[in-house]
Amino acid sequence: MFTRKIRNVLLLGALSAASGIHAAYATVTTYNVTERFNQVVYNSTPDRDTYFTGTFEFDSDTQTVSNLQGLLSQAMTNVDPDLQNTRFLSYQLSSIYDATLGGLLVTSFYQNTTDTFSNSGGVTGVTGWATGGKTSLGNQNAYATIFVNLADPTAALTSAQNNKLAYGDCTTGSLMGAMGTCMTGWLTAAGATGGTMRGVDQITQTITVAVPEPESYAMLLAGLGLVGCIARRRKTN
Repeated sequence: MFTRKIRNVLLLGALSAASGIHAAYATVTTYNVTERFNQVVYNSTPDRDTYFTGTFEFDSDTQTVSNLQGLLSQAMTNVDPDLQNTRFLSYQLSSIYDATLGGLLVTSFYQNTTDTFSNSGGVTGVTGWATGGKTSLGNQNAYATIFVNLADPTAALTSAQNNKLAYGDCTTGSLMGAMGTCMTGWLTAAGATGGTMRGVDQITQTITVAVPEPESYAMLLAGLGLVGCIARRRKTN
């Protein structure tokens, strides 16, 4: 027979799991996002490109994005063990709605500030951060910008939407940090190459719905089974 303590643990687990699984059908949904910035200098060599891999939450009722965070890995990170440079971007400090593009440009930062380049001058949108380009290090900040389609976050990006994506790393540990230069990548409004180290000539973004872990389902089923047993016992009594 279950002790009261074990029963309570299972009940709490079931409620927690149910809450997490229900989130996929509620107004707030968690998504996974991956961006690949193809570095021209390593053209056609995917494992030498720069990647941003993270998650965010989208509220379909309020049309807002929150908690964008993830790992920014620099060019050559997956190839050269001496260049294992990654930055965890945990501060979502900007979410800019673009009516023409039909969505949000959302940016997460390494530091709790939007001041990335030494001459960035604050928040002026993606272009303001990206075109700081070849400036000296000093702010020790990094960022990545994604685009979220408000009608369908998983929809493939148009060229105009894709051309708004960007990243920058102005930390001393960045690939070009030894030269005192920020590592950056973006495309111009016309889709031309932009950024340092010969720039980036192609950017891809993939967004998918995050799937609850199998353990969550197992806990939910166990808890629901216990709830059923308790209900039947009460009915019998």
